[in-house]
Amino acid sequence: MVTGEFDRPAGHIAAPAVPDLAFPGGGTGEEAVLRQLEDRLANNKYDVSKNFAITYSGFPAAITRKVEELTAGRFFVEWAMEDEPGTMSLERECVAMMASLLGKGDASGFITTGGTESNIAAMRLARNIGGRDDAEIIGPESMHFSFRLAAELLRMQVTEVGVDTESCQFRVEEVEKALSPRTVGLVCSAPAGLFGTMDPIEEMADLAWRKGLYLHVDAAFGGFILPFMKDLGYHVPPYDLSLPGVSSISTDGHKLGLLPIATGFFLARDASVLEAVPTEETFIHTTSSTKPGSRAASAWATMRHLGRTGYQESTRHVLGVRDVIVEGVTSIPGVRVVTEPFITVLGFTSDTVDIEAVHKHLDAERWGHTYDEIRGLKFIRLSIHPSRTEDAGRGFAEAFRVGAERA
Repeated sequence: MVTGEFDRPAGHIAAPAVPDLAFPGGGTGEEAVLRQLEDRLANNKYDVSKNFAITYSGFPAAITRKVEELTAGRFFVEWAMEDEPGTMSLERECVAMMASLLGKGDASGFITTGGTESNIAAMRLARNIGGRDDAEIIGPESMHFSFRLAAELLRMQVTEVGVDTESCQFRVEEVEKALSPRTVGLVCSAPAGLFGTMDPIEEMADLAWRKGLYLHVDAAFGGFILPFMKDLGYHVPPYDLSLPGVSSISTDGHKLGLLPIATGFFLARDASVLEAVPTEETFIHTTSSTKPGSRAASAWATMRHLGRTGYQESTRHVLGVRDVIVEGVTSIPGVRVVTEPFITVLGFTSDTVDIEAVHKHLDAERWGHTYDEIRGLKFIRLSIHPSRTEDAGRGFAEAFRVGAERA
């Protein structure tokens, strides 16, 4: 199950229970421990190769496994730049490559642990630049949960604009109506995570420019596919730092960039913006501190190894897997997509087929997916990693067909 993007939980969700387990006394042999580990991992719901549930549940580029061996014990953090200059240079070059990819080659930024940290960084900058104790940001109710988390941590207010259930779109006019003297920033997604629909970023950038507001684009899903889709001839509306009204953008390499978890990027339009982060005592600009050197090294090595042409091929492949699934599932009588597919996030629903029964069949067959209901709409959602194969896509579609016939 996934938490509905448009609806808040009905009550407080308890933290996972902690077992009654003492710290080990004597050690256990390596072979026995590894056997136990294999048994434990076998309890996971889905085999990785059959998992279409979560984009980052995929295999990173093969070169990253070799990088892990080379970087044991290495790390990067601003306060240790002089101690680990080689590792730090990899992080700086990765940021430069991503800045070039996402619309402004002289942008500044950092490798982060992923979208949540990146989005917190954006809200922190918007608040500090705005200079208000009662700061507010405005975004669609389809925005990532991390913006609400950031608001709690930073003592900010989040104002949410409604999203149409069928199109998953919001109206920029409604955002403008919601502006108040407390508004310091706007947020939108490229694309939104629920069904992969693009927010009206160009219009939001124009609004931010006209009103002098900070605009952050959450491109967790899009940053490692939209540039290459454009290369391949797909229509991709403007979304990145090439728009003057976009103040910052973030993306996750562990979703569609073939990088290990957790590898994210946060980019600010101008390095001067980062002066709004006080570093007199902390010496760092990010919310996380020391990060394993393998994350910077893996990103650097993968981007250098694949290059633009390699990522174009990866994009071509994963969109082909998407198309195989869409063609197979929508050929089932009564089943349709929730919204027109754009990237590699899909939603399937039906007015005649029992989608919950299909979900249970897919679960029984160990095909990874998520199932949820929003405002009466029951759907099965997929998020496809580039390491998935077309054969696996056909297998998923066939399992969906069998589930629909039995429903």
